[in-house]
Amino acid sequence: MPGVPKHPIVVIGGGISGLMAARTLVEAGEEQVVILDKGRSGGGRMATREIGRATFDHGAQYFTVRTPEFAAYAQDWKARGWITEWFGEPHARYRAEGGMNRLTRHLAEPLDICVRVRVTSIEPEQNGWLLHWVSEEQEYVAQTYDEVLPEEVYDPGNKASIRARAVLITAPPPQALYLLRQGGNRLNEEQEHKLAAVRYLPCLAALLKLDGASAVPEPGYVRAKNATDPVQLVVDNYRKGISSQHALTIYACGRWSRDHFNRPDDEVLRQLLQEAHVWRGDANIVEAQLKRWRFSLAETLYPARFADLGLQSPALLAGDSFIAPEDKAQHARIETAALSGIAAAKRLLHIL
Repeated sequence: MPGVPKHPIVVIGGGISGLMAARTLVEAGEEQVVILDKGRSGGGRMATREIGRATFDHGAQYFTVRTPEFAAYAQDWKARGWITEWFGEPHARYRAEGGMNRLTRHLAEPLDICVRVRVTSIEPEQNGWLLHWVSEEQEYVAQTYDEVLPEEVYDPGNKASIRARAVLITAPPPQALYLLRQGGNRLNEEQEHKLAAVRYLPCLAALLKLDGASAVPEPGYVRAKNATDPVQLVVDNYRKGISSQHALTIYACGRWSRDHFNRPDDEVLRQLLQEAHVWRGDANIVEAQLKRWRFSLAETLYPARFADLGLQSPALLAGDSFIAPEDKAQHARIETAALSGIAAAKRLLHIL
């Protein structure tokens, strides 16, 4: 109707699922698309950290390509110089030049993304949604965008809210369900059951800056043979080609991470270093940090590319755990996250 403001589509989560969803919407002609992300730079588990001149990938280390649809995107990214093959047959492992987060930054460049904000509830309104968030910093001032009317985004202190005509949630299902319940939404019993069944394993990752070469052989990647070994994966970021200084990322397995998740950093680091000492070689540790991933790997999956909640206003869920039955691998990965976001966005375009 003339004179009635057109609220934006809000994508919750700036990982690759949310980024690919937003890009799909924008490329289809949607002019008002806003991403809200609680991280410092977006990217989700495609995370890269710097300690001095040492660079660490400390979430997803690579991605593979198993479908023609995702292959088309990967070929484009490779042609742009954003990614390169790292190792692996028959499915090549691709790493991002400069670290995995660099790829998500490239993908985010044409998008409106608001970082360091944590959505706290998604409330239904007559013709859309009212989302509330709190900011990470007390002095945070909510951003407004050219495509969004200034009165649609406001910041009373360190809290804010935004109205949306549709929401596309790419946070893990346990978090998504919490936000929907906080807003007073009621899902049908079958939908709620399938979403509640999605479970994630946590992961504890140690980041070690070294004063010399590690004992990890080329190409800088060692995975445990036994899935229950405390240390599941060790990556040498220098040999990987993303760090100018020697830098190790050590990942604990899901069971060990779950048992130790709430223990103090120094205790977790000490035990992880003992378990992985052989891979440090003769190098000394210059600095060590710990990263906690509460939602690292989906143990159980949602049996479709996305979930359309069928509520009064459009609300869809997407992410790495949303996998179609025809997917042969049937495990969560970057490819499934990207394809889920794309599929959910296409569904949203059909609804609106």
